[in-house]
Amino acid sequence: MLTGIKSLLKKIDGTLIFLGALVLVAVIAAQAIGGGDKVLDGLERAGSLFESVWLRLILGFILGGMIRLLIPSALIARWLGHTSGIRGLLIGSYIAIIMPGGPYITMPVIAAIYSAGAGIGPIIALLTGRALLGLQMLIVWQIPFLGVEISMARYIACLVLPPIAGMVGAAIYKLVFGPPPVVGEIGGQTTDADPPSDTTDDASSDSENEV
Repeated sequence: MLTGIKSLLKKIDGTLIFLGALVLVAVIAAQAIGGGDKVLDGLERAGSLFESVWLRLILGFILGGMIRLLIPSALIARWLGHTSGIRGLLIGSYIAIIMPGGPYITMPVIAAIYSAGAGIGPIIALLTGRALLGLQMLIVWQIPFLGVEISMARYIACLVLPPIAGMVGAAIYKLVFGPPPVVGEIGGQTTDADPPSDTTDDASSDSENEV
């Protein structure tokens, strides 16, 4: 039982605390405005929302898990890692163009890519590209409602923004939060960005010197 409690406590981070605080404030506000009936109404609406998206969420989580399993971390680190430079920013920016589905599908996939070793800059570029350059939004929503001219003008103007956002976002992250973490192979554990020294090679070198 103690092991289960410790495992649960490890999952409590700043994001979870922040979301919990927001929920608590919302419940208190609903109680103050309309009493218990208002709170129950809010819970019923939350249930209706969950009922409409739960299958998409599950499919998104499964897809993210499969991507995490099938794509080697070394491959993601090479093309989208912290040392991938401009190449990683460009790949992250423009692979988002062909990503299908809404946030219920894409966010688990992006989270899986990040947990597999993608860098801060490429992930920010990917998020920005997904928001600005997704073909689904352009074709299904913007062109039918706004016309080809304004939609394409907006789209072309935004083509340069994701790499810039990735570069600036990575710099801000490093300035505010310090060196970016390197996500480990198992369980999303993180280590310092600088790789540890190879103690085995050092030991071998010392042995050769002694001989």
